[in-house]
Amino acid sequence: MGVNKTMKKIILALVAMVAVAGGLVAMSAFEAHVINVTAQIENALSVNTTPINFGTVFPQEHLNKPLNIALSGSFLTENRVDDVEYIIRQKPKCALTNADGTQIIGPTATGHVIPNGNGGYDINCGPAPADTTEGIWGVLPSLCEYISKEPDGLNDTQAPSTNDGTTPSFHKPFTVDTSTVTWLDTIGRLAKNEFELDTTDNWTIDLSVPCFGGACAQDWADFVHGINPDQSVNPADYVQDIANEHKIFGCDLWVEVTGVSEAAQ
Repeated sequence: MGVNKTMKKIILALVAMVAVAGGLVAMSAFEAHVINVTAQIENALSVNTTPINFGTVFPQEHLNKPLNIALSGSFLTENRVDDVEYIIRQKPKCALTNADGTQIIGPTATGHVIPNGNGGYDINCGPAPADTTEGIWGVLPSLCEYISKEPDGLNDTQAPSTNDGTTPSFHKPFTVDTSTVTWLDTIGRLAKNEFELDTTDNWTIDLSVPCFGGACAQDWADFVHGINPDQSVNPADYVQDIANEHKIFGCDLWVEVTGVSEAAQ
């Protein structure tokens, strides 16, 4: 009898525990809510990415090409946002060239600057193309130092605008310390509010062509400082090694959005 009573108590306790657990499960399943999260992602800027090809050039020529950067159609029609801040950055260019570097014969890529820990750097061109039997994969001689970025200085109503930076030719596009790359970026800003109304920037990309060691004209220094008046710039630093004569030079211009501001309410 005592055993039966004990067993009954155990069974009743188990039933009670199951009932309570079942009740908790049932209660936890009484409600469920699904929140659908979506977003349509668009570019804030419209950038003409047609390659800028200066063709065959000669020492101490000064040549200009246009670069148009504008607010995208999606940005213009979205009332929540007003302005975009961006930078133009110059990066090394890599390519598959023929043996003497005078022709690009295959794909190109942007080179990434990697500090080597000793104050210097390496340029990583990424994986080489599958077939390099006909050429050499690597970084091109740099054109970046000789390219300027000059804004038009006007807004959409042709009134003066001072919200864009400028970078003249004959500069260092980046510097490297032990572990950090510091870029010399050119800033830009576009806005659609009625007070600024600057939805398009018409940049001028200038190329000031370098000379080569031992073959520079006597007025090389005057040429350099006539374009970049900064007296700390040493014209000798921008004389190219004679070994690079006849080669294809290159530089990639990166346009990167750094900020988007909402419209005033």
